[in-house]
Parts: sequence; C-alpha cells; structure tokens
Amino acid sequence: MQTAPREDQVRAVALRLFKEKGYHATSMRDIASEVGINKGSLYAYINTKEDLLIPVFERAMGMLLAQIQAVTADSTLSPSDRLRRLLRAHVTAVAENLDVLTVYLSEWRQLATDTLATNRNQREEYAALFLQVLEDGVRTGEFRPMDTRIVMLGMIGMCNYLFRWYRSDGRLTPDQIADELIEMVMHGVAI
Repeated sequence: MQTAPREDQVRAVALRLFKEKGYHATSMRDIASEVGINKGSLYAYINTKEDLLIPVFERAMGMLLAQIQAVTADSTLSPSDRLRRLLRAHVTAVAENLDVLTVYLSEWRQLATDTLATNRNQREEYAALFLQVLEDGVRTGEFRPMDTRIVMLGMIGMCNYLFRWYRSDGRLTPDQIADELIEMVMHGVAI
C-alpha cells in the first residue's frame, strides 16, 4: 500500500501543472516526471487524469458554496449587507485559493458529462443564492429595479475573473480589492 504523502504529492503536482499548462496540455508523463516516478506508478493513486481534476473542483466549489450558504442563511442581515458579504467572501476565496480556483475556473468544462452534472448543480445553487439576495433587495425597495439575472451573472463573473489578474504580491490586498468591487456594485444597485 502506498503512503498518503506520495498521493498528496501527485495531487499537488497535478494541480500546479494544470494551473501552469492547462488540463489538456498536461500529460500523465509530465505529472509522473515531476513527482519522480514512472508513469505507470501514477495508477496506484488514480484511475484517470480526470481523478486528479475532480477533487480540485469539489474543493473549489465546496469552499465557495459553504461561505455563500452561511451568508444567505443569516436572516438578520439586510440584502445590502448580504450582498457585501457575498462579494467579499467570493473575492477572498479566489485570492486565498488562487491555485485551486484558477484550475477550477479555467478547466471545469473538461469533466465528463456525469461529473459535470454534479458540478453544474453546485454552480447553479451558488448562482441562485446570489440571485435571491438581489431579488430580495429589489422586492424590499433597497435595490433599484433591474434584470437580477444579468446583474448576478456580471457580479459572479467580475469576482471570478480575479484569477486572471490577482497577485498576492500586488498593489492591493484582497480586502482592498473587495472594498473597491463592493463599492462599485453597491452604487450600481442603489436606488
């Protein structure tokens, strides 16, 4: 039986290579070479290359979804407060989990249909929670009338795109970036 640290090493190397080269451009030989084992030895840890990608997606979506569920479940918060917290949680999740979320946001369409269905359900739940906050704000008169679905898609897209340009050694911290994006969104939804 192989030890867990080697399996962790295989998964970490795969994640790094998927981020650097992309899923399709990364071969099993590349992963094995980086780990320092024969290609055939990888199959002691996984059945297919997709087995290295699925946990990345589960981790990425699980982190985001859990945070958003907690915020939206707090009925003591106004729609504006919930929206601010959703945006901050999303920006922070991307910044703090850049490797995982870069691979997730770049490669989620690479999964087989059955696995993609589970991932799609998680993404749809995530979007529905954002949408509900916007609809609550419009319904209570806290937000202006709007096409809540388009605004929701724009907000999620804006936050997701951080994976393309955010750098931990950059000019702004994740909190400062979140503050700027929150300010922009809140002015956009204001009455």
